[in-house]
Amino acid sequence: MSFSMDDRLRARLRACAEKYLADANGCHRLDHTVRVVGNALRLAASYPAVDLLVLEAAAWLHDIGRGVERQAGVSHAILSARLAGKILPAEGLTVAQTQVARDAIATHRFSEKRIPATLEGRLLQDADRLDALGAIGIARTFSDGALRALYHPDDPFAEHRPPNDLLYTLDHFYAKLLRLPDTLHTPEARSLAAARVQYMRDFLQQLACELGTIRA
Repeated sequence: MSFSMDDRLRARLRACAEKYLADANGCHRLDHTVRVVGNALRLAASYPAVDLLVLEAAAWLHDIGRGVERQAGVSHAILSARLAGKILPAEGLTVAQTQVARDAIATHRFSEKRIPATLEGRLLQDADRLDALGAIGIARTFSDGALRALYHPDDPFAEHRPPNDLLYTLDHFYAKLLRLPDTLHTPEARSLAAARVQYMRDFLQQLACELGTIRA
């Protein structure tokens, strides 16, 4: 295990993330990154073999390609990994450490269904996915979906149709969020996810009551 990140490097990587994320959407700006860093370090406490410097560096930089993703036509995970490959050696990480961080960043995205090869990558992926769950996950979902219809008028909870979260914000729970726990790698993350998902299910049940919808 390497030494933990020192405060000066942490401040520089945070500033770097803030700069690159200025043009990202509201759900993937610095506040999300800060929470992912916290999640990653919390999970890492159970794994003495983890390289904490690499993990935290990857967490700070995992989304920095989001601001240019649409223009580039390339996944933000790949763009972020490329940028990290230039930033981290200049910050003193070794070639080997930089490669592990790049791999972790490149494989973190849910929609690409990639399984990280390293412990650092698995912890980063879990940390990122945890931030999509619980109260934060609910808030992010409705913030991100502000321009879409809230729900399907005849089937709000996608009980009789495939969910389509490009059209209906509430469908995002069924298209992605409630499936996330099955993709987590560590028992620590799964334990945290269980409580957060239950909170989300309680929210959906309350919403169903207010809509007058009877659900099992």
